[in-house]
Amino acid sequence: MNADQDSTLVTLLLECGASYSARGYGDFSKPRGSELVFCTAMSGIEESLTDPSFAGQLVLNTVSHVGNTGYTEEDMESDRIWAEGLVCRHLEKTPSSWRAKSSLKQWIVAQGRYVIEGVDTRELTVLLREMGSQRALVYESSTLTPEQARKHLIEKVPPMAGQDLCSVVSCKKSYFFKDDPKAYWPMRSRDVWEGPSRKVLVWDFGVKRNTLRLLAANGFDVEVYPATAKAEDILAAGAEGLMLSNGPGDPAAATHVISELKKILGRMPVFAICLGHQLVAHAVGAKTYKMKFGHRGIHHPVVELDEKGQAVRTWITSQNHGFAVDDTTLPQDVRVSFVHGDDQSVEGLSLPALRCETVQFHPEAGPGPFDAAGMIDRFAVRMGTDAR
Repeated sequence: MNADQDSTLVTLLLECGASYSARGYGDFSKPRGSELVFCTAMSGIEESLTDPSFAGQLVLNTVSHVGNTGYTEEDMESDRIWAEGLVCRHLEKTPSSWRAKSSLKQWIVAQGRYVIEGVDTRELTVLLREMGSQRALVYESSTLTPEQARKHLIEKVPPMAGQDLCSVVSCKKSYFFKDDPKAYWPMRSRDVWEGPSRKVLVWDFGVKRNTLRLLAANGFDVEVYPATAKAEDILAAGAEGLMLSNGPGDPAAATHVISELKKILGRMPVFAICLGHQLVAHAVGAKTYKMKFGHRGIHHPVVELDEKGQAVRTWITSQNHGFAVDDTTLPQDVRVSFVHGDDQSVEGLSLPALRCETVQFHPEAGPGPFDAAGMIDRFAVRMGTDAR
């Protein structure tokens, strides 16, 4: 393998025993372990890497070339990279976009993360689809024997199941969102509400910046609360409604959030997305399960269902999750409102008696299509603020 001057020869080892040699960029003085997952998005690398839902995961991009648009700073969905690293077939070192502030590689390494390239990503994606998402270890090839690497992977890299990560990525104290919703390019295609504002709370389990922008564009003063917030504080804040955000980890492990959420449901309008959707399911007595390889990409078809379970229309959505709600455990008064078009997994719940609606997908379109942005509008209407 021909190595660039600043690269390191590394090995990517999977728990199933498969291993790959690659060129690595970053600090490999110690082995780096995480869960390896694949993402089928052909764009939005910067948004994906800064999505807190990728915390604890090594992201494999199925697209052949990565880095053409570089790092822009404007497209970050949080203030840092949360993914552990990036795996790609070819990493473009010289960006071609006029918006780029630096190359993708320079930004990732400066953030203390890493990139490995030269891997047959098609072969690796097929392996993950057949074997499921894998614990993985990346290490400098000359530092460990295969036996030592295998031992380290099994003993030191925890499985994603059982991990409560929402408190890790959440804000530490409440704050008001002040960013201008008009300053970000997706908002230029939408009207921004200019009527009287109302207050909405966002329970932050790993919220993406564009979610907050969409709420602000719909006329809300947005206050963000940490994952450790108590129900009495949320109920006393005087908000019109509460949004539960996306986030990483195993929803069943976030027992502290589930216990507080039970005290809130039915007392104010709630809209939950991604991890928030799964936490609502747990709060009403349902269960979740770890998916074989999850849904991660920006072109997932989701079918909206009416009250009789009939298809209304199909949405094209952005998704990033590895757990799903078990529909066989749902109470009778909870209706499945969306299902995935490919595997029929639960993608949304309707709980009118508890004033709550949920979706598994991401309405904020960062990156991805705009179909689901209307879910924010629906939430606004439910709170008595028709933003259109």
